[in-house]
Amino acid sequence: MADRPPSCRDLLDLCNLPPSPPTEERQSRLARLKLWSRDFPDTISQLLTSSEHRDKKTGCMPLHWMAGTGFNEAIEFILTYRDKHELLLSVDQHASHPSLNRTPLHYSARNGHLSTCRLLVESCGANPHPQCGRGGVTPLQLAVWQNRLGIVEYLVEKNGVQVVHERNGFNCGLMHWIGLVPKKRWGCDGEESEENDGAGVIPLARYLNSLGVGFESTPANSNTQGHTPNHKAAWGGNLPLIQHFRDEHAVLDTVQDHAGNYCADIARMRGNMDCHQWLLEEGSGDRAESYRVLGLEVGAGMDQVRSRYFELARISHPDKAIQQLENNDEKKEEVIDYFVQLKTAYEHLTKEGGFGKQKNPKFDELKLLEDHRRMSDADVSENMSNENGNDDLFLARLIAVISDYGDDGFPVSLIARRWNQIWPDRPFPTVYIIERTVKCSKKDDVSGMMIIRKKVKLLKWLKWKCKCIKCTNVFFRNIDGDVLAFDRMRQNT
Repeated sequence: MADRPPSCRDLLDLCNLPPSPPTEERQSRLARLKLWSRDFPDTISQLLTSSEHRDKKTGCMPLHWMAGTGFNEAIEFILTYRDKHELLLSVDQHASHPSLNRTPLHYSARNGHLSTCRLLVESCGANPHPQCGRGGVTPLQLAVWQNRLGIVEYLVEKNGVQVVHERNGFNCGLMHWIGLVPKKRWGCDGEESEENDGAGVIPLARYLNSLGVGFESTPANSNTQGHTPNHKAAWGGNLPLIQHFRDEHAVLDTVQDHAGNYCADIARMRGNMDCHQWLLEEGSGDRAESYRVLGLEVGAGMDQVRSRYFELARISHPDKAIQQLENNDEKKEEVIDYFVQLKTAYEHLTKEGGFGKQKNPKFDELKLLEDHRRMSDADVSENMSNENGNDDLFLARLIAVISDYGDDGFPVSLIARRWNQIWPDRPFPTVYIIERTVKCSKKDDVSGMMIIRKKVKLLKWLKWKCKCIKCTNVFFRNIDGDVLAFDRMRQNT
């Protein structure tokens, strides 16, 4: 007999199998679960069904943890126990906030337990295509996100091929999820390793494409932020996948998202500098266009580029061609324009390395503002600060950040992170202090003033800061529990 009834933590820890546990470990945990269920049936029933006993950090119940760690024996025992004791415990049991409405299948699919997925769907009657409460994310989408090819194939088989074309509440489809596969899952079929270069995701990309999932950079293939599959691959830092998109799907970094960001901008913000460099060198539309003008395949060597340029230059040089056109001025201009294009393309490839010029123009506007502020600072005394310039720059950066989500509003909780991604050398404040000037009591008939400083949370500080600099363009709203920042100028356009 067990010496005491298990606590919520005891049962959750029991259901949380370690990776690749030996058979003895599984049997030992299952025996303990059976012992608790025999000796303390009322306690176990409460711990399995009442959301009061969920894991406070994840919102998950024991059944979610069993599924997420592939503890099939415990799942079979608990569902048999449920039927015997007539518990209100669904195999599609919903997790609570922050994992709102995720089911056990969400976790088994995400964590790569194919046998558990089969058990839940085929033996226990689980819904093979549930949607969670935040964004309508499905187990299939989570399986793609974690590069679980075997599970993706299984869920497509159970649900039908049409599910590969579904989008979630953020208009993200499988073509976006695949770009976000974490580095540790870049091995084939989600094999965990820190040494994989990302090519292990390509078999999944080819499988999805065989079912009709496209990776082209078009408005129809973009999510609510305007992110294409290439944007997401740049965000995830998967260079081989970006190269795959270019080589097999003719995808180039020519499309800006709703905030004006190219894929190269996204890669730089995320610190994925290998992707940023490659997108400028090899993945830009500028480079491809220069090759096109010269009539060459993208990637042709510099010897071939020079040979081709000199060949075309001899044929189309204006000094020679214009003599044959006599009084046809319009044709002469065409000849000159064509030669200029040839020369520009040649110099772009040979002198500039074919580098693209992808850069969000709003950051150039901020650079001009920074330069103007530095020039203004030079005109003031070393002992004075140019507060107005600092305030203007803060406001410009803040609006640049919150405009990333367009008219949908930018989550206040993410402002510091996005700010630091764009301007890592000018980090966002980490402590938020507001100031207020108050009158002091009279002494000797003289009134004084005092500045009171108070540490506050981010939202209150942002409101105070905007009020201090008399900014009426930025406002905040609480929508479905998330505090969002908006640019009033965008709302009025």
